[in-house]
Parts: sequence; structure tokens; C-alpha cells
Amino acid sequence: MSESTVSEEQRNGIPVPEEGTPEFAKMNKMARIAIPVVLVIFTLGVLQQQAFGMIYVNIGKQLNQANLAPLITSLPGIVLGIVCVIYGSLGDFVSLKKMMILGTVVFVLGSILGCFGTFSIWIVIAARVVQSAGWQVSGSIFLVLVSKYVEKKKRVLWYGVFVAVFRFAAALGVFLAGYMTLLDWRWLFGVGIVAVFFIPVLAKNLPDQHAAGARIDGVGFTLIGLFAASVTMFFTDMNWGWGIACVVTLVAFVVYINKARNPFITPKMLTNPAFALTMTVIFVGYFFSYTLNAGVNAIGLNVYGIDSSKVSNLLVWSIILAGIMGFAAGPVIQKIGRKASVILALACMGGGLIAIAFLIPAGKIWALAVAPCIYYFGTSFFYQPIVDTATLTVEPEESGRVLGFNDLLQAITGSIGVSLFGQLMANGSMGSGSLAGTKAGLASTYANVFMIGGVIILAGMVLFICSMKMIYSHSRVAEDED
Repeated sequence: MSESTVSEEQRNGIPVPEEGTPEFAKMNKMARIAIPVVLVIFTLGVLQQQAFGMIYVNIGKQLNQANLAPLITSLPGIVLGIVCVIYGSLGDFVSLKKMMILGTVVFVLGSILGCFGTFSIWIVIAARVVQSAGWQVSGSIFLVLVSKYVEKKKRVLWYGVFVAVFRFAAALGVFLAGYMTLLDWRWLFGVGIVAVFFIPVLAKNLPDQHAAGARIDGVGFTLIGLFAASVTMFFTDMNWGWGIACVVTLVAFVVYINKARNPFITPKMLTNPAFALTMTVIFVGYFFSYTLNAGVNAIGLNVYGIDSSKVSNLLVWSIILAGIMGFAAGPVIQKIGRKASVILALACMGGGLIAIAFLIPAGKIWALAVAPCIYYFGTSFFYQPIVDTATLTVEPEESGRVLGFNDLLQAITGSIGVSLFGQLMANGSMGSGSLAGTKAGLASTYANVFMIGGVIILAGMVLFICSMKMIYSHSRVAEDED
């Protein structure tokens, strides 16, 4: 192999065979076997994420450490934000087989550790952090496999399956969590150990290629990880020390990628206008994602006077709808195209939040069960086309890094949104009244928060409409796309 070829692989990553070639057919065959297995492990991880997110208060009370209980969800969330971009980026350079096997082993070790969680809440926290670090590999590997080794026309179908699996696993996790508190919550950790039995299949059917001469950019990954952690902690703790850390790590990262010989992500990619605008739409689109369930729960508790279990029984149907639509949305997206799908998604997501606000006076069924369905219906049409669009704004060899940044943005923007809106709801801000006709007090606070969230997402839709011509004209758009 010539020096120029090695240098190109160091820069862009593992070469991706063109669709229609024998090499692509071979990789596609392996991917079709590996993808369902990867999804099973991803399902186990999502299930536990949602379950522990629901019952961490119960665990804290049982272990007499209620003040530390939120760390069971917040620390793993920070870890997810960091590892998302690292795993997606590594997928362009290192062996997918080695990544997936190592991640699965780490996930299983975290699950085993959690079985001893009754000794200390710190064991539970550590177990969830280790689980999250290992589990996220499956989500990143799935996206890399689809973006590189699945036919272009079928990618949106698999992205739809990914969304559906996430939603159904989330719904299952919420239901199981309640029952596990009646038995023993350590059984949730035990479920994760099952993943060890899938390692042989993964070892046989995942690509084992790596970029010739490629080195892991430890400095680059460390800086982007520190920046992601600083941003998340700043909007969680609102400490200006974290704000300074955000600025310092961001400046250090920008300087580094401009000076380094082979950074994992290049300035050219970050300054690509099509990529930057697509990432902006993603950031705005997911801004309310972590706030919705917490906000609906708050409305149920403080406006209608019902407990969280009854709120869950009302809200879960919208999550199930999103799961069903995840499977059904793929063919629709193929029919109407990426542009129309993104516009439809953002319109429904923004409109759904505004609908919740205006339906608060109509009663709990309308506000907590019906209106959220509009939002979740929209989410089913957002992920597939916007992720596909994002990967098409760069070269195929760079798609893993795009997927990593997408996951990172989703984690950070959701955390920022819930921190800002959560404080508004907790403080009873904007409670004097609302356009929805709610009474003064918390009902108006929630109505105004949801309306602001809806307007922000609709602003994202306007941004996409104004910029989509530029985005798609500078992208590797499939030939059948208008």
C-alpha cells in the first residue's frame, strides 16, 4: 500500500466499498446478520436506562442515600454524551468487531457489579456508569453499519427500526421498573448479563477492518469529552466554574484540530455549511426531548393531583405509538422524501407541545394522553431523514463521526433543555396566566413552558425550510431524491 493511500485512510477512515460491488455485497451480508443481534443488546441497554431513570428515588430511599440517588441517572447521562462522539468517530477507523465485543463485555461487567448494589449506592452508580459506557457501543455500531454497509434506499427503514426499538424498549423499561420495585431492583442488572451469550455471533459477523496506520486521537477525544462534560455539568449545576471550563475546553479543541497532523475530525468538516446547518436543526429539534416526560409528570402531579403511576399509564400510549410509527414511517419517508419528512416531523413536534399547553384546561386525558401523541408521532419522522441527511453531508468514510456528533448533540441539547425548563417549572415562573386560558399558578407555568418549547421547535422548522436547498445541494443526495 502506498504512503498516499495510508495517509488518506488516516485522514478519512476505513474505505467503504461502493454499492453494487462484490465487496459491498459481502459486507452487506455480514451486516444483515449482525444488525439484529446488535439491536438486541441495544434494547437491553435502553430498557435499563429508562427503568433506573424511573426508580432511582426508590433505590435511594432503600439504601438511605436519597440525596445521592439522582446521580444514578445524571452521571451515566454525562458518560453517554461523552462516549457517543468517541464511539461514532472510532467506527471510521478501528475494527467494529473489536469495538462491539469490548463494549458488550464492559456492559456485562457493569451488570454483574450492579447485582451487589445493596451494599452501597456508589456501587449502583458505578455499575450504571460502566453499563452506559459499554451499552452505547451497540447504538453507535448499529448506526455505522447502516450508514456504511446497507443499501441507500433501505437505510431509512433501518433508522426507523432503530427508533421503534428505542421507543418499545423505553416503554418496557418503564413498566418493568414498577414491578421490579415490588421484587428486587437488582434483577434489572441481572437482565444485562444475558448479553454475554451474543458475543460469538458478533465475533463471526462484524467487520474486522481498521484504517491502515491509523492512530487513536487520544488528545482530540479527551478534549471533546471534557467539553461535553463541562457543557452538561454547567446546565445541570449552573456553576460558572463549569462555564469557564466550557470556553477553555472548546478553545483548546479548536486550536488542537487546526494544529494537529491527523485529528479525528477536521476543521473542514466542522466548517462545512451543510453539515453545520443540519447539526443546528438537530440541536433545536431535540431541545425539549428530555423535558416532555418530566413536564407531563409535573402537570399530572400538580395540576390534576394524580400520582406518577397514573401519569405513566396515560403517557405510555404515546410512546407505544412512536414505536409503531418507527416501523411504519420508513416507507412513508421513502415515498415523500427527506425534506418533507423533516418538515412534517418538526411541525408535529412543535405543534404537539403547543397542543399540550392548550389542552391543559380540557382535562388529563387530552393533555397527558392525546396531545403527547402528536409530539411522538413527529419524532418518528424526524430521526431517520435528518440522520440520513447528516451522513450525506460528508464523505462515506466520515459518516461515523457525523453519527457520533448527532448522538452527542442529542444528549447535550436534551440536558440543556431540561435544565432550563426544569428550573422554570420548579420555580413556578411565568405563572400569572397564559394564552391557553389556564388559571394563574403552576398550570400557567407549565402551559407557557410547553408553548415556548413548541415555538423553539417550529423555529427550527423554519430554519430547515430556509436552508434545505443549500444543505441538499452540497450533499451526496441519493439519485432518487428530489
